[in-house]
Amino acid sequence: FAVYNYLLDITTWNKSIRRGFIKVKITDYAGNTVESEMNSEASTFQQYKRVKILTGFYQDVDKISKISLIFSTKTLIGPKHKLRILQMRLKSLNNPER
Repeated sequence: FAVYNYLLDITTWNKSIRRGFIKVKITDYAGNTVESEMNSEASTFQQYKRVKILTGFYQDVDKISKISLIFSTKTLIGPKHKLRILQMRLKSLNNPER
């Protein structure tokens, strides 16, 4: 299986610190959607601090029309938290010209 690696660079806006996992979904203009497959370690998100996460997909998407992020703490009890994104960049490591 080929894995297409991407670097997700995000800056969050939450006032309180959040710790959790990010799953990325990307959609092309034809409506095809792929979901990240890499299990990364939990990241810590602080207000106005950049976090870089390596993620990968089993399919390559040439022209991305939509990017969705799913934030999870992977805990079953306790309140659900939102992660407010101030800035986000998704860069292909296999095709850096994109």
